[in-house]
Amino acid sequence: MKRRRPIHRVGDVVLLDHVVVVRKTTAVELQMTRPDRRLAQAIGRRDPLVSRVLGAHDEHIASLARVEAELRARHIPHRVVSHFGRRDAARASLVVTVGGDGTFLRASHAIDATDDSDGPPMLGINSAASSSVGYFCAAAADGFGMLLDQIAAGKIRSRGLWRLQVAINGKPIRDLALNDVLLAHQSPAETSRYVLKVGDTTQDHKSSGLWIATAAGSTAAIRSAGGKMLEVDERKLQYRARELMLWALEGDPLEGGVVDELEVISRMYTGMVYLDGGHLRQAFGFGDRVAFRLAPRPMPWVAPHELDERRQRWTDKISVAKD
Repeated sequence: MKRRRPIHRVGDVVLLDHVVVVRKTTAVELQMTRPDRRLAQAIGRRDPLVSRVLGAHDEHIASLARVEAELRARHIPHRVVSHFGRRDAARASLVVTVGGDGTFLRASHAIDATDDSDGPPMLGINSAASSSVGYFCAAAADGFGMLLDQIAAGKIRSRGLWRLQVAINGKPIRDLALNDVLLAHQSPAETSRYVLKVGDTTQDHKSSGLWIATAAGSTAAIRSAGGKMLEVDERKLQYRARELMLWALEGDPLEGGVVDELEVISRMYTGMVYLDGGHLRQAFGFGDRVAFRLAPRPMPWVAPHELDERRQRWTDKISVAKD
């Protein structure tokens, strides 16, 4: 019998009808399937160089076992997958990622909104909290059981995360970026040349590339490049040119800012947009127009209870580092 697609809108109560657990594949597990001789030797002799990798692997395996045990103890229907696609997402009432932010970001690309649903809410479990930031993660594994009980009691509603939609010559890329997009030359060592259009203003740029981030991604790479941290659910984009050649500009520099949308006209024969890191990419060429705007609907998310306090701690750390 075909499972009916669950319907969920941001702000609805989270349900446990069918949980899909998306588990990270650790570096140690990758080594088993795609062996590297030197890494294998380092692991075999427990070289200090890989001590963190080994510790994170052991912690992840224990966390995954804890997550599965909590689900079984409550007789919650679930399945565990390493590779998560749109078909999996369409059948899920809740997606639980067990890993870090990278696992959460990759899984988010399979979440599609429809006319009647924003897709299944996502709940991140930080499986190696001793070495991972886990910004999007609601808890570590030892807090998962309590979250399940709160969800079962109808006490948790989803929160919205706005994602970024990229279109090349008017054709949208299907995958949405949750964190950020980097527009650059196909070879990052080359100069990125493009015309930036913000509102009614255009400017020729030569730089190392252009970051475009969501509010949720404003604490990531764009923050390190000089951007500012936005409220996590703010309906805005932020852009920042990397190492912009200010001396080559005409007029006031469009170096960065918070906007509703923007457009780039390529002056590169081989340009590339990278979505949420390096594993999702799309090439473009000379004269192509690359547009950036928010997706029509937010993605449902089970946010950490202490999100605001966590963000404030990071803000304080950044301030201290700058001082």
